[in-house]
Amino acid sequence: MLRLISTFVILILSLAVAPLATADAGEHAAIAPDLTADVIGVGVIELRRVDIPAFAAEAIHFGAIPENEATNAKQGAAAIQEVYGRLEKFGVRRAYAVLRTSDVAEQGMTWIVEIDRGGNAAETAKFFNDMRQELNPRGAGSPRHEVRDFLYPGEFAVINETIVAAGSPKQLERVRELHAKAASGSRSDVLEALAGLGDADAGITLVGDADSRRVLREMFPQLPAPFAAIDGKFLANDVRWAVAAVKFPPKFRWSLVADAATPEAAGVLEQAAKSGMALAGVTLLKQSIDGPPAHRERASTLLPLLALVKPRVEGKRLSISFGDDEQQIAFMRDFLPAMTQKWRNESYQNTRINHFKQIGLGLLNYASAQKDVFPAASNRDASGQPLLSWRVHVLPYLEGGQLWKEFKLDEPWDSEHNRKLIERMPEVYADPDPAVQAAIGDRGRTTFVAPIMEGAVFAAKEGISWKDIKDGTSNTIMTVEVVPERAVVWTKPDDWEVDLAHALAGVKRNDRERFVAGWCDGSVRYLSNEIDPAVLKKLLTYAGGEVVGNDEIK
Repeated sequence: MLRLISTFVILILSLAVAPLATADAGEHAAIAPDLTADVIGVGVIELRRVDIPAFAAEAIHFGAIPENEATNAKQGAAAIQEVYGRLEKFGVRRAYAVLRTSDVAEQGMTWIVEIDRGGNAAETAKFFNDMRQELNPRGAGSPRHEVRDFLYPGEFAVINETIVAAGSPKQLERVRELHAKAASGSRSDVLEALAGLGDADAGITLVGDADSRRVLREMFPQLPAPFAAIDGKFLANDVRWAVAAVKFPPKFRWSLVADAATPEAAGVLEQAAKSGMALAGVTLLKQSIDGPPAHRERASTLLPLLALVKPRVEGKRLSISFGDDEQQIAFMRDFLPAMTQKWRNESYQNTRINHFKQIGLGLLNYASAQKDVFPAASNRDASGQPLLSWRVHVLPYLEGGQLWKEFKLDEPWDSEHNRKLIERMPEVYADPDPAVQAAIGDRGRTTFVAPIMEGAVFAAKEGISWKDIKDGTSNTIMTVEVVPERAVVWTKPDDWEVDLAHALAGVKRNDRERFVAGWCDGSVRYLSNEIDPAVLKKLLTYAGGEVVGNDEIK
């Protein structure tokens, strides 16, 4: 529930509206031919106002980017801005994304790039197509992702000095026909909504069409009190459009405005917004008192925000402001560093777990392909000397088959040939936290290892089989995360040599309270630094016959 409330509060913050300047709808005449009856929304970004270094500077100023990452952030921002600088030379003004109900069938939106009269349309189209190829998430072998693929533009083409991309050839042909007519569409409401963005540098407008409003009337669920007045009929008949917008640095401003059909309807929206914020306040207050520790901290941080965000109505428009008030800016200065670091740490934790899950799945698939036998810690030469780590041999089961083929498997990890491949360590073996990466040092070193001790899965010279795991796959640790000081070259037959007298040495951390362990059933979990060393030793063996209760696994 707290995550839902947090999302609501951040949404209010992210989409709050300061008083919007009046903009001329004629500013957006370039897309007038595209505003057909089935348009339900339009996104726009003023490309000339994109200042990546200013974004980075603002993020550093507010603490969203830590000081130890500031230099790299500035350098990266400058490099990206240099690429963006080419757009201005081509005469590019802004880009639009037009969403129609018919786009769903065509599996993509229409993208339109407006350039000045006399601008270089051909070079602009080439620039965007080159970017498409470089960033293409639809590359060969990539799994399909419906939302991502829908939003990602198709190939850009020049139509009457306007650059256009569509989701399908059929869709692109329709756009050609619309521009050939050179007539404005019938959607004055869309142009009015775009004008409602004011001086924003980017924004999204939602206007709906006849079909989408019919669906709202018929399908929108009845909301509980205190939101009962916001039903499908109200949304379809009494809300004309809504816009969400942002002003870029150096003066950030987030914006949301809803245009109602009547002042009375705007009052209903205002009351719903106030009720939502009151409900959020009660929930946050409760969580700050008796919620779990992590929830208490988050709730206490978000509570002051609600007092700074106040819905208001002027005529038929509801607005919520955030960004111009000094109190709001001061809150962001206090709020962002801690919350950003918390979100960043949560992201690192989730990514770390996903890496371990991939490694575990790779090991299980390896065993399945090798007649239920897991890999040994390394392969060996004729004299019994270890050559390459299990991390190399499992590559074909981690989508690293091509890299695996480049190794000379009958040579040691540091042979003249194999050592050239060290720096090409797959991402799955890399810790996602930059601070950990910095502590590890050289690229090609990993903290994702196997425990080595008598009775551990990787301890024997030959790989063990499923049937050897007498203690149960869900009670046996297969892989573990060690501290950066214990990092190893990923190709080297080197892992975590467990000190039986001090079983936590090498895994107990100073920078956080838990470390990751992967289990023989493919599951992954964090273990506490405070786990009983005797319990940990039991979990590291696969056939010790020990009984470990769930309450002992911290």
